[in-house]
Amino acid sequence: MAAASPKWRAIERPGVPGARAIWPMDMEAGGTWIAAAEHGLAMCLLNLNPEPAIDLRGVRGLRSRGLIIPDLIGASSAGEAMNRLQRQRLERFAPFRLVTIDGRSAQLSVVEAVWNRRELVVQQSGEGPVCFASSGLGDSLVKPRLHLFRELVIDGDGETHDRQDEFHRHQWPDRTEISVLMSREQARTVSITTVEAVPNGRGLWDVAMDYEAIRADVGVSRASAAR
Repeated sequence: MAAASPKWRAIERPGVPGARAIWPMDMEAGGTWIAAAEHGLAMCLLNLNPEPAIDLRGVRGLRSRGLIIPDLIGASSAGEAMNRLQRQRLERFAPFRLVTIDGRSAQLSVVEAVWNRRELVVQQSGEGPVCFASSGLGDSLVKPRLHLFRELVIDGDGETHDRQDEFHRHQWPDRTEISVLMSREQARTVSITTVEAVPNGRGLWDVAMDYEAIRADVGVSRASAAR
Protein backbone atom coordinates (compact mmCIF):
# COMPACT_ATOMS: atom_id res chain seq x y z
CA MET A 1 0.00 0.00 0.00
CA ALA A 2 1.38 3.42 -0.97
CA ALA A 3 2.00 5.95 1.79
CA ALA A 4 0.20 9.27 1.98
CA SER A 5 2.27 12.20 0.69
CA PRO A 6 4.16 14.43 3.16
CA LYS A 7 1.92 16.82 5.06
CA TRP A 8 2.51 19.52 7.65
CA ARG A 9 1.05 18.52 11.02
CA ALA A 10 0.70 20.25 14.37
CA ILE A 11 2.99 18.91 17.09
CA GLU A 12 3.10 19.50 20.84
CA ARG A 13 5.91 21.73 22.09
CA PRO A 14 5.28 23.26 25.53
CA GLY A 15 5.25 27.04 25.29
CA VAL A 16 5.51 27.01 21.48
CA PRO A 17 2.07 27.49 19.90
CA GLY A 18 1.76 26.57 16.25
CA ALA A 19 4.72 24.17 16.23
CA ARG A 20 4.78 21.99 13.13
CA ALA A 21 6.52 19.00 11.59
CA ILE A 22 6.19 17.32 8.22
CA TRP A 23 6.00 13.62 7.44
CA PRO A 24 4.42 11.07 5.08
CA MET A 25 1.89 8.68 6.58
CA ASP A 26 2.07 4.89 6.47
CA MET A 27 -1.53 4.11 5.52
CA GLU A 28 -1.32 0.45 6.50
CA ALA A 29 0.13 0.63 10.01
CA GLY A 30 -0.17 4.32 10.81
CA GLY A 31 2.62 6.65 11.82
CA THR A 32 5.72 7.34 9.76
CA TRP A 33 9.33 6.36 9.18
CA ILE A 34 10.65 9.91 8.67
CA ALA A 35 9.82 13.43 9.85
CA ALA A 36 11.33 16.90 10.11
CA ALA A 37 10.30 19.76 12.39
CA GLU A 38 10.63 23.51 11.88
CA HIS A 39 12.73 23.87 15.02
CA GLY A 40 15.62 21.88 13.50
CA LEU A 41 14.99 18.27 14.47
CA ALA A 42 14.68 15.41 11.97
CA MET A 43 14.15 11.69 12.57
CA CYS A 44 14.26 8.49 10.56
CA LEU A 45 13.34 5.00 11.78
CA LEU A 46 14.66 1.74 10.32
CA ASN A 47 13.62 -1.77 11.21
CA LEU A 48 16.37 -3.64 13.03
CA ASN A 49 16.99 -7.17 11.76
CA PRO A 50 19.43 -9.01 14.04
CA GLU A 51 20.75 -12.46 13.20
CA PRO A 52 19.37 -14.84 14.19
CA ALA A 53 16.02 -13.11 13.81
CA ILE A 54 13.96 -12.42 16.93
CA ASP A 55 10.79 -14.50 16.99
CA LEU A 56 7.85 -12.24 17.84
CA ARG A 57 5.14 -14.81 17.20
CA GLY A 58 2.77 -14.92 20.13
CA VAL A 59 3.92 -11.57 21.52
CA ARG A 60 0.79 -9.60 22.36
CA GLY A 61 0.28 -5.87 22.47
CA LEU A 62 2.92 -4.91 19.90
CA ARG A 63 2.54 -1.36 18.55
CA SER A 64 3.58 -0.12 15.14
CA ARG A 65 7.10 1.30 15.16
CA GLY A 66 5.72 4.05 12.95
CA LEU A 67 4.14 5.63 16.03
CA ILE A 68 7.53 6.35 17.63
CA ILE A 69 8.52 9.40 15.58
CA PRO A 70 5.21 11.32 15.96
CA ASP A 71 5.60 10.88 19.73
CA LEU A 72 9.16 12.29 19.74
CA ILE A 73 9.48 14.87 16.95
CA GLY A 74 8.19 17.66 19.22
CA ALA A 75 11.21 17.30 21.53
CA SER A 76 13.33 20.44 21.82
CA SER A 77 16.58 18.55 21.13
CA ALA A 78 17.99 15.13 20.30
CA GLY A 79 18.87 14.71 23.98
CA GLU A 80 15.30 15.36 25.09
CA ALA A 81 14.02 12.98 22.41
CA MET A 82 16.27 10.23 23.74
CA ASN A 83 15.06 10.89 27.29
CA ARG A 84 11.47 10.55 26.10
CA LEU A 85 12.32 7.36 24.24
CA GLN A 86 13.89 5.79 27.31
CA ARG A 87 10.71 6.47 29.28
CA GLN A 88 8.52 4.63 26.79
CA ARG A 89 7.43 1.02 27.19
CA LEU A 90 9.80 -0.27 24.55
CA GLU A 91 8.74 -3.87 25.04
CA ARG A 92 5.68 -2.96 22.97
CA PHE A 93 7.87 -2.51 19.88
CA ALA A 94 9.75 -4.82 17.57
CA PRO A 95 13.49 -4.04 17.18
CA PHE A 96 14.33 -0.70 15.55
CA ARG A 97 17.06 1.85 14.87
CA LEU A 98 16.08 5.50 15.34
CA VAL A 99 18.35 8.14 13.80
CA THR A 100 17.89 11.70 15.08
CA ILE A 101 19.51 14.74 13.47
CA ASP A 102 19.74 17.87 15.58
CA GLY A 103 20.60 20.94 13.54
CA ARG A 104 19.85 23.64 16.07
CA SER A 105 23.51 24.47 16.77
CA ALA A 106 26.39 25.31 14.46
CA GLN A 107 27.64 21.72 14.75
CA LEU A 108 25.22 19.18 13.31
CA SER A 109 24.53 16.29 15.69
CA VAL A 110 23.52 12.77 14.63
CA VAL A 111 22.29 10.42 17.38
CA GLU A 112 21.53 6.72 16.89
CA ALA A 113 19.25 4.76 19.23
CA VAL A 114 19.04 0.97 18.82
CA TRP A 115 16.35 -1.15 20.51
CA ASN A 116 17.02 -4.92 20.25
CA ARG A 117 14.27 -6.14 22.62
CA ARG A 118 16.83 -6.44 25.43
CA GLU A 119 18.24 -2.94 25.84
CA LEU A 120 18.24 0.52 24.31
CA VAL A 121 21.69 1.67 23.19
CA VAL A 122 22.15 5.37 22.38
CA GLN A 123 25.30 6.73 20.78
CA GLN A 124 26.54 9.82 18.99
CA SER A 125 27.30 9.16 15.33
CA GLY A 126 29.21 12.31 14.45
CA GLU A 127 28.32 15.16 12.12
CA GLY A 128 27.92 13.18 8.89
CA PRO A 129 27.69 12.31 6.15
CA VAL A 130 26.65 9.02 7.71
CA CYS A 131 24.81 6.00 6.33
CA PHE A 132 22.54 3.43 8.02
CA ALA A 133 21.19 0.34 6.26
CA SER A 134 18.72 -2.39 7.09
CA SER A 135 17.22 -5.41 5.33
CA GLY A 136 14.63 -8.03 6.15
CA LEU A 137 17.19 -10.58 4.97
CA GLY A 138 19.45 -9.56 7.86
CA ASP A 139 21.17 -6.21 8.38
CA SER A 140 24.66 -7.66 8.03
CA LEU A 141 23.92 -8.74 4.46
CA VAL A 142 23.54 -5.16 3.24
CA LYS A 143 26.85 -3.85 4.59
CA PRO A 144 28.11 -3.45 0.99
CA ARG A 145 25.75 -0.45 0.83
CA LEU A 146 27.98 1.31 3.38
CA HIS A 147 31.03 0.89 1.16
CA LEU A 148 29.02 2.16 -1.80
CA PHE A 149 27.96 5.21 0.24
CA ARG A 150 31.58 6.05 0.97
CA GLU A 151 32.52 5.62 -2.67
CA LEU A 152 29.66 7.66 -4.13
CA VAL A 153 28.81 10.23 -1.45
CA ILE A 154 31.82 10.79 0.81
CA ASP A 155 34.63 10.32 -1.71
CA GLY A 156 32.69 11.11 -4.90
CA ASP A 157 32.90 14.22 -7.06
CA GLY A 158 30.13 16.74 -7.65
CA GLU A 159 27.37 18.22 -5.50
CA THR A 160 26.47 16.23 -2.39
CA HIS A 161 22.74 16.07 -3.19
CA ASP A 162 23.47 14.71 -6.67
CA ARG A 163 25.72 12.02 -5.21
CA GLN A 164 23.04 11.11 -2.67
CA ASP A 165 20.47 10.79 -5.46
CA GLU A 166 22.83 8.50 -7.34
CA PHE A 167 23.29 6.38 -4.21
CA HIS A 168 19.55 5.95 -3.59
CA ARG A 169 18.94 4.90 -7.18
CA HIS A 170 21.84 2.47 -7.35
CA GLN A 171 21.23 -1.19 -8.12
CA TRP A 172 23.77 -3.96 -8.58
CA PRO A 173 22.50 -6.05 -11.54
CA ASP A 174 23.68 -9.28 -9.94
CA ARG A 175 22.70 -8.35 -6.36
CA THR A 176 19.33 -6.66 -6.63
CA GLU A 177 18.20 -8.27 -3.36
CA ILE A 178 20.73 -6.25 -1.32
CA SER A 179 20.90 -3.15 -3.50
CA VAL A 180 19.87 0.28 -2.26
CA LEU A 181 17.16 0.27 -4.93
CA MET A 182 16.20 -3.22 -3.79
CA SER A 183 14.19 -5.86 -5.61
CA ARG A 184 13.62 -9.47 -4.64
CA GLU A 185 10.77 -11.94 -4.53
CA GLN A 186 7.85 -10.45 -2.53
CA ALA A 187 9.77 -7.27 -1.64
CA ARG A 188 11.19 -4.17 -3.31
CA THR A 189 11.98 -0.52 -2.64
CA VAL A 190 8.65 1.30 -2.77
CA SER A 191 9.66 4.92 -2.12
CA ILE A 192 12.50 7.40 -1.73
CA THR A 193 12.05 10.28 0.72
CA THR A 194 14.43 13.22 0.97
CA VAL A 195 14.52 16.14 3.41
CA GLU A 196 16.23 19.49 2.95
CA ALA A 197 16.37 21.95 5.85
CA VAL A 198 17.97 25.40 5.99
CA PRO A 199 17.93 27.80 8.97
CA ASN A 200 15.91 30.91 8.09
CA GLY A 201 17.56 33.28 10.57
CA ARG A 202 14.37 33.65 12.61
CA GLY A 203 14.92 30.72 14.94
CA LEU A 204 13.19 28.21 12.66
CA TRP A 205 14.15 26.11 9.67
CA ASP A 206 12.74 26.17 6.15
CA VAL A 207 12.03 22.50 5.49
CA ALA A 208 11.22 20.75 2.21
CA MET A 209 10.35 17.06 1.93
CA ASP A 210 10.23 15.15 -1.35
CA TYR A 211 8.49 11.77 -1.54
CA GLU A 212 8.86 9.54 -4.60
CA ALA A 213 6.65 6.47 -4.82
CA ILE A 214 8.35 3.80 -6.89
CA ARG A 215 5.84 1.59 -8.65
CA ALA A 216 6.95 -1.48 -10.51
CA ASP A 217 4.44 -0.93 -13.31
CA VAL A 218 4.51 2.82 -13.92
CA GLY A 219 7.85 3.99 -12.54
CA VAL A 220 8.23 6.95 -10.21
CA SER A 221 5.63 9.49 -9.08
CA ARG A 222 6.63 12.44 -6.94
CA ALA A 223 4.97 14.52 -4.26
CA SER A 224 6.68 17.44 -2.53
CA ALA A 225 5.87 19.70 0.37
CA ALA A 226 7.75 22.72 1.65
CA ARG A 227 7.33 25.47 4.20
